[in-house]
Amino acid sequence: MKIFNYLLVTLFIIFQTPKCFAQDSVNLYVGPDPKSHCHQFGAEVGITKNSTLGVIPAYNCSDVNTYGPINNQVNSTFNRILIPFRYSPNGIFKNGYFIMALLGMEKNEFKSVAGSSANVSFIDTGILFGYQWFWRNGFNISGSIGVVHLMRNSLDQTISSTESNDVSEYLDQQTSTNTHVGGGMFLGWVF
Repeated sequence: MKIFNYLLVTLFIIFQTPKCFAQDSVNLYVGPDPKSHCHQFGAEVGITKNSTLGVIPAYNCSDVNTYGPINNQVNSTFNRILIPFRYSPNGIFKNGYFIMALLGMEKNEFKSVAGSSANVSFIDTGILFGYQWFWRNGFNISGSIGVVHLMRNSLDQTISSTESNDVSEYLDQQTSTNTHVGGGMFLGWVF
């Protein structure tokens, strides 16, 4: 959690010093999630004419988008903070392609019907490619897809003696370092 506090303080300082940036626009956006209803809200500011830096937090979200197939005998939640750096060759807040690098951390909690539990934290990294559309009134849509790598940082796991093999294997898979496809659609407003 110490690194999480440092990231928040750093981002607060960055967002409070707009004179350090080449651009003065802010984009606020949401990534709607119709499955879990845990919408991903974020903000980004221009740091050069072609790049932005932002933050995407998630708190106490129901995790229905697990790595691999879902196991109905296990409930899970996650907390996450991602720092996206976006490079847009045509310029920030303009129509065109972009590449985005992600860095962050997350904590997942799993609980099974039989009483097993696992608490795991990951360091998240990723590279995504996408396209962004911006309208004159500030409304924008961006979509991206890419590769995300979750490196396990810590694990506290307790397996019940009555637990089934498929749940034990599921918990092992969900708490392991993994690489998978990631991405999403975001609706935003530049002001």
